[in-house]
Amino acid sequence: MAAAVRGYRGVTRKAPVLEVARSLICIDDKSVIAAYGEDAAALKFGDQILLLAADGILQDLVRKNPYWAGYCSVLVNVNDIAAMGGLPIAMVNVLSCGKTSERHAIVKGMSAACSKFGVRMVGGHLHPDTSYSAVAVAILGRTDMRHLVLSSGAREGDSVLFAIDLDGRFTPGIPYSWDTTSRKTPQEIRALVGTMHAVAPHLTAGKDISNPGSLGTLGMLLESSRCGAEIYVDSIPRPERVELLRWLLAYQGCGFVVTCRETKKEKVLRLFRARGFEIAACGRVTDDLRLTIVRDGQRTVLFDLRKHTFGCRPPQKI
Repeated sequence: MAAAVRGYRGVTRKAPVLEVARSLICIDDKSVIAAYGEDAAALKFGDQILLLAADGILQDLVRKNPYWAGYCSVLVNVNDIAAMGGLPIAMVNVLSCGKTSERHAIVKGMSAACSKFGVRMVGGHLHPDTSYSAVAVAILGRTDMRHLVLSSGAREGDSVLFAIDLDGRFTPGIPYSWDTTSRKTPQEIRALVGTMHAVAPHLTAGKDISNPGSLGTLGMLLESSRCGAEIYVDSIPRPERVELLRWLLAYQGCGFVVTCRETKKEKVLRLFRARGFEIAACGRVTDDLRLTIVRDGQRTVLFDLRKHTFGCRPPQKI
């Protein structure tokens, strides 16, 4: 299982971002609170903090299901803002697609997601003559210092909790896409997505569970925080009849891994459960830079963060 997680495409494709970030991203501006290693950049703007993120959709998803690719281009960005304890404001997109029918399907998916999540698409750029199809979205959000959640705040002794919306299904033809939003009402979705903002003051760190899956996303958080963790994998909330490895690799429609001090754990559990999440405390943060998984009495080092990188190694911290 550990080998399968380490070799999963959602994990292995993360590392090259570090080289790009080191060469390109500005972190010495005093207005920049957080940059790489986080789900969104955080910038001071008066008494507010602006959150800025962007995501592109994998090309094979665009080919397989252009409608779902458009939908997910919005969903993944909204989740990035939520993971930072933020509230979304607006989005823009870059759409590259020469096939009219495919382009219409992508746009239809984006439009449906905008309506579901209550976030406006206010502009973008179109390449109508490309030989390939691709879609990317950038999002602007907001929060404040009290509600800002960073990936880099976990500390030794913190509890590690996985909060996941189990009310969903795998998208047909997309084996690791756990869809919890397409069949819910906009009101239900917005309540779920807003949970991180409500819980934020009680957390030390957090991320939304994305392409690397549950454990890969935790690995990114730990690398940003320069910590390790010990996790009991069977404690991670999971639907009945879903095989464990598939679940660990799944992209969650609405799921978060968070850390908090032990004194805050019961409060965090109550707040997530009140919003409809299944949540469990699954382990503890350590100081040894290793993510160790425990199952059936066996301990295995999944990621040794002294050697392995997700591209989150040098975070910008407050």
